[in-house]
Amino acid sequence: MPPRFNNPIVRDLAWVAGSPALLDSQLLPIRDPLQGSIWRKDPDYLWHELSALDAAPHRLAELFSDSPDRRLGSHYERLWHTLLTLAPDTRILAHNIALRRGAHTLGEIDLVMQAADGAIVHLELAVKFYLGRADLHDPQQSCSDPQHWWGIDTRDTLAHKLDRLTQHQLPLSQRLPELITAHRALPLPEVSAAWLQGGLFTPLGQPMPLPSGGIAPPRPLHWCPVRALKELPTRSRWLQLPHKEWLMPPAAGAAQTLCPSDMHALCLRLGRHRARMFCAAGDDSLSAERLLCMDDAWPG
Repeated sequence: MPPRFNNPIVRDLAWVAGSPALLDSQLLPIRDPLQGSIWRKDPDYLWHELSALDAAPHRLAELFSDSPDRRLGSHYERLWHTLLTLAPDTRILAHNIALRRGAHTLGEIDLVMQAADGAIVHLELAVKFYLGRADLHDPQQSCSDPQHWWGIDTRDTLAHKLDRLTQHQLPLSQRLPELITAHRALPLPEVSAAWLQGGLFTPLGQPMPLPSGGIAPPRPLHWCPVRALKELPTRSRWLQLPHKEWLMPPAAGAAQTLCPSDMHALCLRLGRHRARMFCAAGDDSLSAERLLCMDDAWPG
């Protein structure tokens, strides 16, 4: 269990370092960026390093580059860049490598690194929040279909992401010698794998099994339409997480707690077409319960 951190970036670093993957290796090659690292063998060493960073946050200016790209996925990648730079036994060789043939861009490789065991690894990194569609699931099946896990943007499904990774993104590293221009000295990766984190959110009050290879999260993860907030226990208390702060729970006492009626009013005030993330108040750990609230019209 990590200690409590105050700096929001350090809190996100702790979430990225301490949270499990969405999937195991049944559906695609999965590899922890810190596999074999001393930080995995001795987690207290990792928490000590992050505690030192939390106490001297000015160091973050050197480690965590600012960016005009405010997308959560870009933020997530930069968190991993920071962790792999801090780790004593990993090394980033290149990241965000655009592969082109002439004027045509064929794709981008997220990361090439030297792992703790010396292996040259191509990694595709992604943070994803998928919502289970219990109305599409066959209750006779013990596992759900990846097609039945939809992103907030309904064009993004777990099935589509898996297909994109296995058919396009992961094979790109084998084409480095013919396509790369800016990093001609980059060694050919020995391993290509993905590392997906985030959450698989089951419908509130509707049991739904995870897809094959899905890893049970350390905390309850549910989603519901706005109208279902009225069905939550009236005595329950929640904290709203701003969109760019969906990773680590907020620091203790960092925000006003909300009852379900407050949450309902807030969602109506914020308007349609916005997802809202809440976490259970009183728990600022990685195991804090999460609730992702969608517009009543979603996924229409």
